[in-house]
Order: sequence, then structure tokens, then C-alpha cells
Amino acid sequence: AARPPRHRAAGPGPLRRPHAVSPKSLQQASGETMASGGPSNAMRESVSRNNLGRAREAAKRFPELKELCRKFITTFEKRTEFPDPRWGYLKYKAILQRAVNRHIETVYIDLNDVEAFCKQEIMEPDQRISDEKGIPMIQLQQSIELWLADIESNTARYMRYFYEACDAEMPDRETSAESFGSAKDIIMKWRERTLAAQNGIAEGTEAVAAAIPVRLRNDFDVKFLPRNSRNPMKLREITASSVGSLVQLDCMVVRTTSVKPKVEVVTYHCEVCDAEIFMTVESDRYTPLKECPSQRCKDNKQSGKLRNNVRTSKFGKYQEMKVQEMSEHVPVGGVPRSITVIMAGDLTRSVLPGDAITLTGVYAPLAMPWQVASRRGAMQDMIIDAHSIRKHKSGYNEDAEDEQEISRRVQEAMEQGNMYEQAARSIAPEIFGHTDVKKALLLVLVGSFTKQMKDGMKIRGDIHTLFMGDPGVAKSQLMKQVVNIAPRSVYTTGKGSSGVGLTASVIRDNSTGEVTLEGGALVLADMGICCIDEF
Repeated sequence: AARPPRHRAAGPGPLRRPHAVSPKSLQQASGETMASGGPSNAMRESVSRNNLGRAREAAKRFPELKELCRKFITTFEKRTEFPDPRWGYLKYKAILQRAVNRHIETVYIDLNDVEAFCKQEIMEPDQRISDEKGIPMIQLQQSIELWLADIESNTARYMRYFYEACDAEMPDRETSAESFGSAKDIIMKWRERTLAAQNGIAEGTEAVAAAIPVRLRNDFDVKFLPRNSRNPMKLREITASSVGSLVQLDCMVVRTTSVKPKVEVVTYHCEVCDAEIFMTVESDRYTPLKECPSQRCKDNKQSGKLRNNVRTSKFGKYQEMKVQEMSEHVPVGGVPRSITVIMAGDLTRSVLPGDAITLTGVYAPLAMPWQVASRRGAMQDMIIDAHSIRKHKSGYNEDAEDEQEISRRVQEAMEQGNMYEQAARSIAPEIFGHTDVKKALLLVLVGSFTKQMKDGMKIRGDIHTLFMGDPGVAKSQLMKQVVNIAPRSVYTTGKGSSGVGLTASVIRDNSTGEVTLEGGALVLADMGICCIDEF
């Protein structure tokens, strides 16, 4: 039988069999896609462009916001019950007067006051600032609206702006001040007289004051206090976007170093031209000068020998502390994270290891020598420059309470009688029963006095309590109630309250090379209550 003819499919060419694709060709194609700029690269470039655009917009607002900083220092009023006898309700003028008289070391700029000032200025912008900077009023209002956010995101720059504003609005020192006529004043008068004689100008003029560094003229620093509406964050929530900004977090102090002097302005004396050379130190490290940079030595083509004058240099108080995240912020099976905090001025010696605090500061990279930085590459060690520290709990003797009111309340409780039972029931009242357990916890909180025997032996009055029971009988809840009541306490679980465990570990400080002890839970709870759950 004859076969039927085959029909060829219509098309431009002959049919082709599908060919197989090798893994090598797929790898080459994917490599070409990544090299040509895949979705991740495009997204990264888009984020970089957006950040650059926001930075440029913020830089355009710097001139008018710098003038607003000075107006804020000059005109802000805070209504109080007792106004200042000289400045009245001008809050920051009165603070500057105290700083000039050397009664305080830090001028704190409260961001709540800045927020209230912004609300007033938005309603009535300053026409003078608009005319001087050549910007329309609507643009000035937009800058005022973003002022507070700019301070919190670019804190270091606005610290400098407020410092310059405080220096420009500095009042005269009162002759009745305790520090009037001190050694600093004598050195400053000698310095002004020497500079005036070298430059051939009269004493007390602005030219003489401009030749002296600002840090050497003033004895105060400027820091920020956070807003009340801002919620503290966790240490794990700090990301790369927080670098250079003001962060606020809840943490626990693990270790503090001793307070040491840190040089802020170095002064040199040239043995050839008899000039005084100033060098302002901005970072943690600096390179000392070797040759005199004065104009007289340059004209004579001489390299004057410099001698460091420690007596006329300026030093400030410097302290480091290590903080770690709270135990309730540590995930199950995780290790507590820690970070180094730099404290200066009157913030030093304000906390002790074991204190639970709310820390506010600038999140910034640590300045390292170029040898270490070149070896580390792009990796950075981060620190927090402390601006404000607030303790979660205060000791019995730290608050200035009314003793008469406390005595009256104690007397009323005594008259009611049965104080032991009432005080025991007030511990975790939401938990029914466990009266004997609550009484034991009350005795742990109250404690007893330490006995000194005739042979020198001491018998301490601290009570140790062990809870044993079935699961779900509120053992942990009772312990947490004790931690909340005690002014100094540490609560630790199997996750650990510190990376070193219960006792302590010996560590070496990277900056100074000193060997120090980092305390564990028992050390942090010294003179307090330590609750160990499920250990």
C-alpha cells in the first residue's frame, strides 16, 4: 500500500530540535548579569543617591539654622517659680552665667525646649534671618520644621553650632563668683598681654580674643538632653543608619574605668621667637608639633624649637564604661551584646557597675591609629559619646526626699498595727497566697545589721533564700517583684546577665593596656539583691 505524503509545517525554515543547556553556560550568563549590574547593585545605587540628595538638602539649611541656634540661646524663656535675679526667665542666658562663673561644667540643651521653640518660630518666622540669608519665608518655615530632626541625625555639627552661639552670647563674669581671680584667670590675663605685645594691638580687643582657641577661653562643654516623647531603643536595634545621630537606649553598666585627664588644647612655647603656639586636639590621638609655625620664624627661615607647657594647657575629665543590653532584651539562647561609652565632664563618676540606666549619646566610630586602621580595613569599632545618663533606680540616700513626710507615713503605718503582715502582702499583691514566702522575701529586702564581735569576726546580716517548687507556682514572678522593689538589684537567668557569668573575669583594656576586672551578676549586685533564676 502506498504511504500518504508527509505535510511539512508552515514556517520560515525547517523545524529544529530543542537543544540542551549546560550548567557552565548558565553560570556564565548569571555572571554576565551580575557584572552588568543586577537588582542588588541597582538598589544600592538608588539608596546612595537618595542619601546624597538628603545630605545636600540638609547642607542647604545650615546657614539659617545656625542663626536659629543663636536666637534660641538668646531669647528662649522658661516660666519657672523662681526666676533668675539677673536674667529673669531667659533660661539659657542664666545657664551661661553659671557656666562663666564656673559653677557648672556642661551647658545642656534640652530638646524639649528646642521643640517648643520650633512651634513658636513656625507660627512667626524671623524676618531678619530671612533677609540676611536671602531665603523666602516659606523656606525658613520648612527649615524650622526639620531643625529638630537635623539635630538628632547630625548631632556633632549642631554641638559645634550651639557652642559657637554660647561663645558669642557669653556674659561677663560676676566679680562675686568664687572662682574670680583664680589661677586660670591669671594665666589668661598673662596670655592676652603677651599676645597683644607680640602683635602690637591693645589688650582686651576682639583680635586678641580671636587668637586664643575657643576651648581655651571657655571652661564648659555643650551636650543635648533627649525629648520626653522619644522611646528608648534596644542595643540590637542600632544599625548603620544611626551613625552620627543621637541614640537613646536602656542598658546596664558592666565596667567603669578610672577617671583620667585628657588633653583638649596643647600649648607650646617657642624658644626662638618667644611665641605661644596653640594646638586643639579634637580626637583621641594627636601628633605633637616639632617646629614653630609662627610667622616670625617663617620670615627668619628658622625652625624654632618648641617646648610643651603643661601648666598652660587645658585638660578635661575622661572616663570609659562598658554597657550591655538588659537581660529582657536578650533573645533565647543569645549572648548579651555590649558597647563602649565615653564620658566626659560632669558625667564622670555618675554611675557604678550594676546600675540600670537610660543612656543618650552619639553613635560614632572609634578613632584608631593609621597602622591599626590599615590592618582592620573597612571594619570599625563603634562607641557612644555620652550626653545624658538617667538611672532607672535611685538609692535610699540619693533622692532629697522630705524626711518629715516619710516620718509621718511611718507613724501612720505603726498606728494601724500589723505592719509585718501588711508589708508582706504588699509584695506581688496580684499573686494569691504564699504569705510565708512573701515574708521571707521581705526579710531579704530589709536585712539586718552587721555584727562586729570582740575578736574581730564580722557576722553579716544578709539573708540568702532558696526557692524550690513545682513549675507554675510564681517563683519567677516573686523574684521579679523583689528586683523591682530593691533600689539596687540584678536579675539573671540561664541566658546570663553578663558575658562573664556570676563572678568576674580579668580583661585587658585595649586603649591603655591595663588589666581590669569585669564583674558578673554577683559583683554587679554588690550591696543589693541578686536574683538567680534557673541556674
